[in-house]
Amino acid sequence: MSTSSIVLVGLARNVSHIIARTASRMEKLGNLFDRYQIYIFENDSSDGTVDELKAWAQRNACMHFTSEQHAAPESLPIRCMDRAARMAAYRAACQAVVRKDFGEHQFVAIIDTDLQGGWSNDGIASTFGYSDWDFVGSNGLIYRRSGFRINATMQYDAWAYRDSLDYRPMNTKTVNRIEYCRGEPMTPLPCCFGGLGLYRMPAYLAGEYTGGDIEHVSFHRSIRNRGFDGIFINPDQIAVYGRRHRSGDRMLFAIHSLLRNRFPNRYQEWRFANQIKQPKQAIESEVHARPRIKIPFANNRSRAA
Repeated sequence: MSTSSIVLVGLARNVSHIIARTASRMEKLGNLFDRYQIYIFENDSSDGTVDELKAWAQRNACMHFTSEQHAAPESLPIRCMDRAARMAAYRAACQAVVRKDFGEHQFVAIIDTDLQGGWSNDGIASTFGYSDWDFVGSNGLIYRRSGFRINATMQYDAWAYRDSLDYRPMNTKTVNRIEYCRGEPMTPLPCCFGGLGLYRMPAYLAGEYTGGDIEHVSFHRSIRNRGFDGIFINPDQIAVYGRRHRSGDRMLFAIHSLLRNRFPNRYQEWRFANQIKQPKQAIESEVHARPRIKIPFANNRSRAA
């Protein structure tokens, strides 16, 4: 990493509440490389996002952005083909800028600019300990209540996650239950993303964003068709979307608080018996057995020396 160059790319809309944290995280990541550039494509924000981007660009000469107005409806995190088409167009615009202005760099990181919990730079560094990859997606996690577990970790980016070469969409709950353990080797997949994806520049420039599916799927299908088939997910490359609040959370928190205060010893026994995870428990302590997915193709990838 320290001898390589990278372009950090993201989309932004109405992210003024988090863009300062994202800026700090992106700069810290960029500084792990010999040199870096940042490019942000902003559209249709109605908060202070554009002003935040202007201020960021003024204090960091490596940061560049484009701001456009398309009068597009705000994209919700749902499976919507119109949304997918818009996202493909925005990402294609980013690719065109990278091709024109930053194509001499060696790597590209596509980053969601609204990741509440950020990402693990150590996990990203672990990716560079491998050789012979074209794209590596993240172990993208979200916290949410599941049964009596207050903060269960779940695989979040379900629409982009595909485990077969026919690229059939997978059921969201099925993907949510897939758990990777830190320290496991990278796993080949036809497609994934997880909030942060690393490309080698030749693979990134060879791809094409089109409609018909979520933009990551069409893009990864296109690079595979052009011979860039080293597509993986890295369990160590963790990105955290934050916590999804659900109805009933307050009641369950109240029950936990009552039991913890009234019956502390029994509460501890009951908590562990039911695999209830507390909010302060770190991701690092999450060790679960996950279902093994059979990939209908073989890749022999090796650890770099």
